[in-house]
Amino acid sequence: MGESHVRGMLRRLSLPGSIVLLGAALAMSGCAAPVDPATTRESLSDVTEDPAPPEAAELYDAELHPEPVVDPVDCDPYLVITARGTGEPSQGQLLSPVARTISQARPGDVGVLDLDYPADTDVKEGGTLGVRTLIDVLNVQADACPAQRFVLLGYSQGALVVGDGLAEPEARMVGATVGTVAEEALDRVLAVVFYGDPRFVGAEEYNVGSFDPETDGLLPRPEGALDAVEERVRDYCVAGDFICQSSLDFDEEPHVEYYSNGMQGDGAAFVITRLDDAGAEFREEDGERTPPSTPTPRPRS
Repeated sequence: MGESHVRGMLRRLSLPGSIVLLGAALAMSGCAAPVDPATTRESLSDVTEDPAPPEAAELYDAELHPEPVVDPVDCDPYLVITARGTGEPSQGQLLSPVARTISQARPGDVGVLDLDYPADTDVKEGGTLGVRTLIDVLNVQADACPAQRFVLLGYSQGALVVGDGLAEPEARMVGATVGTVAEEALDRVLAVVFYGDPRFVGAEEYNVGSFDPETDGLLPRPEGALDAVEERVRDYCVAGDFICQSSLDFDEEPHVEYYSNGMQGDGAAFVITRLDDAGAEFREEDGERTPPSTPTPRPRS
């Protein structure tokens, strides 16, 4: 496959129209169709069965193909990026009410972007694209919008994608070749919230929930892999969730408890507290909103 053809494919897999501004975010329903936990578990378990790298590892290799796969979006003071779970729709997902609550807390200041990745059962292929896309979004936005800060939300496979994107390549399960988040962009990440994280590590201090601290997830990340952002992370896991609490107990209910157990609101409250701490950075001395640093971006053809 020629390099020019690969670059063309990268451009077509960018984020056309994925930005969801405040009005659309408020219109999203809080009622989501729960994922199928058994299918999710099976697809995540398949990640370790075949040691061969996926085709996406070369297709999205950052050294071979350094051009970003995304164009910048608007320079809202805050950009909330959601990464949905396996089989979830881009709207009406578990993370939609979390993002909506954050938007309502800062009217007019929050852009919401659903990460454009497959979120299907081919986790190695789709997850690699997800990690590359997340890294490029953060780096491109940090370059285009000097005042913008980021909030990252991930559920199930989406938590794997976000966590691997923030970790160093050697600590990743997917996306080892797709580059890294620039230090400047990483510094702008205000908050990271996970639900039902397959890379859950029970011993981490940022964990929240009824989990057993001696039990890890299906694909635990190396302990300390997220040390660079650990004070900004909340990783929610409930007892019996066989995605973030790997076990032989195949009760499917706990992995979808996050839709109704109040942890969506708790995660949003954590993020809003983090926004409060950073809010002054987005205001001029006269109290007016800092204008965007770049024009409205053009859509990519």
